[in-house]
Parts: sequence; C-alpha cells; structure tokens
Amino acid sequence: MEEKKLTGYPSIDKPWLKYYSEEAVNAKLPEYTMFEYLWRSNKDHLGDTALRYFDRKISFGEMFDNIEKAAKAFTAIGLKKGDIIIMATVTTPETVYAFYALNRLGIIPNMVDPRTSAEGIREYIREVDAKVVLTLNVAYPKIEKAIAGTNVKKIIVTSPGDSVPPVKKTLFSFSEKIKGNTYNYAKNCVVWKQFIANGSNTVPKDMPYEKDFCCVIVHTGGTTGMPKGVMLSNENVNALVLQSILTGIDMKREHTWMDIMPPFIAYGIGMGLHLPLIIGMETILIPSFDASKFDKLLLKHKPIHMVGVPSYWGVIINSKKLAKKDLSYIIAPTVGGDTMDATLEKNANAFLQEHGCRYPITKGYGMTEVCAGVSGTVDANNEIGSVGIPFVKTIISVFDLETGEELKYNEQGEICISGPNVMLGYYENEAATNAIKRVHKDGTVWIHSGDIGYMNENGSLYIVDRVKKMIVRYDGFKVFPSLIEKTVSSHYAVVSCCAVGTPDKEHAQGKLPVVFVVLKPECTGKQKEIESELNLLCQKELPEYAQPIGFKFVEKLPLTPIGKVDFRLLEKEVSVR
Repeated sequence: MEEKKLTGYPSIDKPWLKYYSEEAVNAKLPEYTMFEYLWRSNKDHLGDTALRYFDRKISFGEMFDNIEKAAKAFTAIGLKKGDIIIMATVTTPETVYAFYALNRLGIIPNMVDPRTSAEGIREYIREVDAKVVLTLNVAYPKIEKAIAGTNVKKIIVTSPGDSVPPVKKTLFSFSEKIKGNTYNYAKNCVVWKQFIANGSNTVPKDMPYEKDFCCVIVHTGGTTGMPKGVMLSNENVNALVLQSILTGIDMKREHTWMDIMPPFIAYGIGMGLHLPLIIGMETILIPSFDASKFDKLLLKHKPIHMVGVPSYWGVIINSKKLAKKDLSYIIAPTVGGDTMDATLEKNANAFLQEHGCRYPITKGYGMTEVCAGVSGTVDANNEIGSVGIPFVKTIISVFDLETGEELKYNEQGEICISGPNVMLGYYENEAATNAIKRVHKDGTVWIHSGDIGYMNENGSLYIVDRVKKMIVRYDGFKVFPSLIEKTVSSHYAVVSCCAVGTPDKEHAQGKLPVVFVVLKPECTGKQKEIESELNLLCQKELPEYAQPIGFKFVEKLPLTPIGKVDFRLLEKEVSVR
C-alpha cells in the first residue's frame, strides 16, 4: 500500500495497511456458516488428510462423512436451530465432528472446560437452560451431579479412545481398566457409537447462512471476575481465519499444524482448529496438552505450524531433549493469549536460530470478546516486544481512560478494537456487554479491552499491562506489574516472575507490590543472597513508588488452563499472609 501523511491518530491513519497488499485490503469476508466455509474450502480435496489422531489419519472425506452422521444423530434426539447444548470435551475427532455438525444445524454449543467443578458446570447448564450435554467419559461423574435440579434430559458420552487406531484402542481400553476408569451410565446417557447409530435413518436440516447468528458460546477466563458467556457469530470466527491467512504468513495445504489449544476457548476454536482446516492442513489433534512435554511433541510430530502461549517457550528453550535437534521445519512458531516478555522472546528467537529455524517467534494479540485474534507479526513488522499490527479488516487504537479521547502514537491508554471479530455480546448480560462494547461519538463500535498499551507510527501495538492488574497505591500512584517483572526478569537467576498487589497495612486503602519469583535450579539454595541482589536491582532500575516490598520464591507459578500466569490466585495467596 502507498504511504500517506499521518494525522497522528491510528484509527484515521491506519499505518499498518502499508504492510498489506491491495488484494488483502480489498478481500471480501466470507458470508457462510463455519461448516459451509469448511466445505467450500475442501470439497475438491476430500482425499487429503484433515486430522491426525494417535497416528491415525482421517481424510477430509471421512471427516465430512462423520460430520453428516453427527448431524443426523443430533437431529434424531430432537435438537433444532437455536437450541443450546453443553459441550464439555477436549480436542478429539468426535469434538470436531460434533462442533461442525452443530454449526451445520444452527445448534449452539456452549463450550465448557471438562475440568470445571460439578457446581460450575451446573451454573453453565442453568445459564443457557441446556437440555443436552456432550461430555468426556472421565467427566461423566461430575456431569451426573451437575444436572441435578436442571432441565438436562440427555447426556452424550465420548471417550478419547473412540477414534484411536484399532491396535492402540485395545491398549487404551486396558489402560482405562487398570486406572479403574469404569462408568455406570444412567438411562438418560448414551455413548457416542450408539448415539451415531441411533441417527442413521434421520435426515438433517441444514441451516442456511444467517448474518449475526450466534454459532458458539465461549467463556472469558475469569481472571477479572466470574466467567461470562461470549456469543460469537459465524462472521466472527470466519473473519479471524481469513484475516490470519491475509497476514502473509506462509501457510499451505501441504503443511502440518499441531493443535495443542483446548476447544473450550476462542483461541482453540478459531486459531487451533478452524484456521488450519480451512487452509486444508493436516491438523494434529492433541487431546491433553502438557507444557512440560512440548519438546516431545515437537520431536514426534515435527509440525510446521502451531499456536501456544508464551510460557510454553520457556519449556522449549530449556529442553535438554532439543539441545542438538534440527527445528528448521518450523515456519510459524506462534504465541498469543498473553504478552511475551521481551527477554523470553529474544531468548526464544536465539534458540530457534541456533536450531536451524529461519523464522522468529510470531506473536499475536486478542481476547475472547474479539474471537481471540486481532493482530499479528510477520517479517518486516515483527518488532521485539510488540504484539504485531492490526489484522487487515480490523482497527485498533488507544484511548484515554478518563476522557475517552483517542490518543496519538506512543501515548499510553486503553487499547480498543473495532472490526469483524467483535462479539455479538455476553449471553443474557446486557449491562456487562454495554460496559465493554461501546459506541463512540463517531458511531464506531469498539471493544474496550482493559489492556493498557500504545501504538507506534508503524502501527505496531505494544501491551504495557492490564487495567485490572494495575496496582494502585494509597497515594494514588499507579504501578504497572509488567515494569517490575521486566526488571526482576533481567536478573541472571530468575526463570520467571509475577508481581501482584498486597493490601497496604499501614493505610486504610491501597496496595503495594510483592513479586513471586521462580529461580533457576542451580540457584535455589541462594534465596537470601538473590533477594538482596533483586532489592538492589529494583532500587536502581525502578522509581521509588514501584519498589516491591517483598519477594516470594516459589517452585513454579500457577497457570490458567491455557497457560497464562494466574495472577488472581497469587493475589489471594499474598493477601492472606
């Protein structure tokens, strides 16, 4: 794109468009259901491998056949357009079949983490008054308790072993018995195989494309309060996919993609699953991801693409298994879901280069309310510390927290997002929707992210901190934990850290910063010496009002289900001491 004179306001200038081709800027967004988009993208490639699961390869033709069978089965139990079911599963082929079958029929899956407590699942059921639950066998005992007092009439049970190769299925079943995982299902319960068989003579009715129809409900992470149900449309998820493709990252049908993100988050649905399948890549399904085994997965599958969160790369660069291994096959080592520390980013880039990878870490930014992704880095705009430039159909800018006025380049304020990824709203929560999804004076609808950051003249976005994570002292000074964490992380002995606020006992209000620190194994016996060094380092590098009042050395930092540091848990821990 031809460069134009800047006004100083990102939403007007859109400086990021210079990185996109005319074709990308003028591209038309898909006006299909997710299922139709998937079919149109792959109907001429039915023999290609769509899914790889425990070494079993499933072609696009077989995948579409199984989506058809699932659509028949859901129709046979009386579900229809607009109905909502609970879907508490992990990434298995059955999850893929069910998800796209439901989308084809216009039935809305309310995606739930199967590790949620019975009480939590009951709340999700009541929230949408679900009549049907699709779940994993291991979660069935909780579901049985959760449906008490609800209107659930049927439970469909799948197993991670349903689609494993025949030889491994025997071993899988044996392993389940050894673990004592046997289940006594109630009469209202049906296992997947029988569920599919029961629908064999039914004719499903496809839902035609309908603009702004809620096609899936996912939930916010809950780090800023009770999780809220985010209603996403077909347009939201499809726009995420097309804009990701238009970034220019080398993604081809013949490539492989390792899906390690769970399906109960927007990141997992859009970036983990829908994106690679729309492109036609062989998508490697990992039903239960353990970050400590990320290196083993790379060695086994050698994926060309994968998405994850920054903390996973701390595992990779310290892996002894990968010490002398070739990683030249990786094209887009992508991270999102959380801000990547600049030091970790540099170390990860150096590690990748040393192991033959030609590409640095590809970063992105988003939130559940914008379908997980609105910016990304590629080639010329991959600046250290930034989370990339806005996607081609998306506008991102920064606004003053108090006046609501748009800020100029390099001025810090709240990051706001406008474009096709913006959610329909929170499920039956108008007040919360209006608080985050606001119409500005010019009539533009913006999502107020709650993130503090700035944008430079190139259109590169930088995240400084969370508004909710910000520590406000008794005297009104605002302390950004990321500033402290950046300083502490620069110490040679520190692997990772997290700064949180603890109540100021000497004043009626306000908080003061405390830092939780994970040390390198060889330094764990030197806490007193290192604490003294960290105090001196902070005194030298940080302003007086941002000085930590203490350091807590821990073996590891608690993580949320997708690998973000759970700072809320640390806040609770430090507040009771």
